[in-house]
Amino acid sequence: MNASPADPRRSATSDVPETPGAEAVRDFELTDVVSHLLRRAHFRAEGLFMQAFHDEDLTPRQKALLITVCKHPGATQNQLAEDIALDRNSLADMIGRLVRKGYLKRRRAPADKRAYSVTITPAGVDVLERVLPRDKEVEDAIIGILPPEYRALFVKCLKLMAGVASEPPAGPGGRPDVV
Repeated sequence: MNASPADPRRSATSDVPETPGAEAVRDFELTDVVSHLLRRAHFRAEGLFMQAFHDEDLTPRQKALLITVCKHPGATQNQLAEDIALDRNSLADMIGRLVRKGYLKRRRAPADKRAYSVTITPAGVDVLERVLPRDKEVEDAIIGILPPEYRALFVKCLKLMAGVASEPPAGPGGRPDVV
């Protein structure tokens, strides 16, 4: 295989063996892989959030947890893990950090002494009151790269992929109705 002058990472020597599977690799476009694109979009979204809220010492997942606890006071850690789609060990670590910051309280659940129930503190509510008004700007920046006519459909598709929405009703011709 000869080196391409456009790619400085390739060697110009002819004694370099060809990589096994080179044809498959050559035909593969990473930027066409949905899982790769979702991961990159996720990191872009988190970067925009962290840039906007660098002064809050809060991550997007912590924001999601605070909102969920605020809406479901006294929920158990298992319930919260399911609600925000996070494994129980990671959630327990996150709750521990937010308890140390004074944003959450964790107590034994009255109905099941093996479980913990979680409530938000006034300091946690204060954080949400500071963050949520500006959060809309971050969300707008995340999706703002899309043409306006695609945004609602994109959100609908993400909800379907994440399993938080049911299959949309079929429109004419068996196609899902477009938002």
